[in-house]
Amino acid sequence: MSSQLTTANNDGALAELAERFRAVCESAVDPLEVASALEFDGVSDRVARVGYEVADVFALARLLYAQVLRRPADPAADDHVQAGRPLLHGLLYALPAACFPAAGALLVGPGVLPALVVALLTGWGLSQGLAAVGYLRLGTSGLGPARRVLRVGLACCVVAVAATMTVTAFVVHARPLVLAFGAGEGVYVLGACVLLVTGAERWLPAALAPGITAAAVFLADGKPPVLEHQTWVALATTPLLACAIAVAWTARAGPRLGRLLNRAELLGAVPAIALGLLAAGLLSFPVAAGASGHGGGNVGALIASVPLALSMGLAEWILLWYRRATRRLLGLTDDPRWFRRHAGLLLLAALARYVTGTLVIISVALDVAVLSGQVEVSATILLSALGYLLLGMAMFLVLLLQTASIRLVPLAALAAALGAELALRGDGLVVQVAAPAALLLTVALYALARLGRAVLHA
Repeated sequence: MSSQLTTANNDGALAELAERFRAVCESAVDPLEVASALEFDGVSDRVARVGYEVADVFALARLLYAQVLRRPADPAADDHVQAGRPLLHGLLYALPAACFPAAGALLVGPGVLPALVVALLTGWGLSQGLAAVGYLRLGTSGLGPARRVLRVGLACCVVAVAATMTVTAFVVHARPLVLAFGAGEGVYVLGACVLLVTGAERWLPAALAPGITAAAVFLADGKPPVLEHQTWVALATTPLLACAIAVAWTARAGPRLGRLLNRAELLGAVPAIALGLLAAGLLSFPVAAGASGHGGGNVGALIASVPLALSMGLAEWILLWYRRATRRLLGLTDDPRWFRRHAGLLLLAALARYVTGTLVIISVALDVAVLSGQVEVSATILLSALGYLLLGMAMFLVLLLQTASIRLVPLAALAAALGAELALRGDGLVVQVAAPAALLLTVALYALARLGRAVLHA
């Protein structure tokens, strides 16, 4: 009886998954396309084994491909959807960086930078863990249970952000306004994370509009005191909107079945939390330390950090392209050396695509800053931008390794880079460029060595 019940549950879960991915399966050319869509939505090999009792994502994709009748859709429309989702995902990473310049002009007093750095670390770390748990639950149990765990997780994480910021404010003696802005940062990232996991990222532009618009107007007008109150209201509106939309979107969570979290989901969240913390630390360090390494601001870091955050959306799209391309290679050869060589070329092509796109975004941001009279081009600004470009390249490769379930060495490399920047912060821009360069070299060589193995793409 127990085995029959388990089989029935698996069949029901498979049918629900087929319905969720019906549009993809109907227009897919082969099962690899279905596997790419599954992985893009967070269905990993572990989810396939635990939730559907198959060997991996590819076996699950073959089942879905066989179960759903083919009704090919317009390829142009499908490409538009695939390209649009990573673009919206990039908005998640952009807001904290985009609002820093405006907030920096409004936030004064002791402890501002430490408080904002703690807020960014807390928000990114918790959101990565929440996303990992949400994707695991989405893959094993469907959208309803995923909404439930994300709704509860959002509430717990918001409380954690508030508690962390309160303690930080007392330690660094920051003003309540600094506490409120930092908490708002964390709340926005968490709310946006829930929307992304549940497929409601189309609401992100609506949540972003007030904060981004007000920050842009405030900076473009020369930071006039008469607009300070309105700017604060708009900056506060964005995280509140993101959180409110996330709460509303997860309202239809369905009945609770079993424990809220299981051991596999908790363990799956640990690497994601570590990645979020380390990435946030590396992104925010040049802003907090300044060009000298002893504070005082870093205009180049502020200009480059927003494009780098936006480039993470571009990175998702390129990662999807790379994974599809390497799987197609598997069908062309049974020679491991041939595959290793061509997989390496594909890796370099993916990295070149990312660098090209990121350079364009950074160049546009720098041009806007120069034309608007915010900055003048200098060696300091160019070196800061170079440091962020190198960091972005390294992060792209780390994310690529993560998609192949290779986590330990990339996380250790990130931790070593952040540790070097902290230990040698007195060297200023030198270490802020040298540490990302060393990180990129380490991760690139490791990725070339590991991702040439066909078994990782099969």
